[in-house]
Amino acid sequence: MDTLIVKCKSTKKPLVVAGCVPQGSRDLRELKRVSVVRVQQIDRVVEVFEVTLKGHEVLALTARQSMPVGIWEAIILIIKSLVERIINVVADGVKEIWISSEDTGAYGHDIGVNLPILLKAIVAQLPSDRNTMF
Repeated sequence: MDTLIVKCKSTKKPLVVAGCVPQGSRDLRELKRVSVVRVQQIDRVVEVFEVTLKGHEVLALTARQSMPVGIWEAIILIIKSLVERIINVVADGVKEIWISSEDTGAYGHDIGVNLPILLKAIVAQLPSDRNTMF
């Protein structure tokens, strides 16, 4: 991503970098003089583009207090109580669940579990009618 950012900056056009990489690497030298949108602020990306096109740099890095859960889709950040969150959103009628983090593959290394254990625990909570996509 660093190489791509440098290449894009060389065009001298406004640049917005969005997602988990800039979120986890705020001090990255290549992120100087570009607008940055973290995952939790992705709904503001159009607003950030508009401001950036006017010549301003935007850092949309502050986390939201909570993320609204839609009836059809939920994006859930990996946290300790993830399985409980899955149970709650399924009970609310959510039909599609995504899990997201800066490094999903490293999940659980700090607490003595791993990603397959997490995924099996989540799948065990999904409705047996197979109407919920994970």
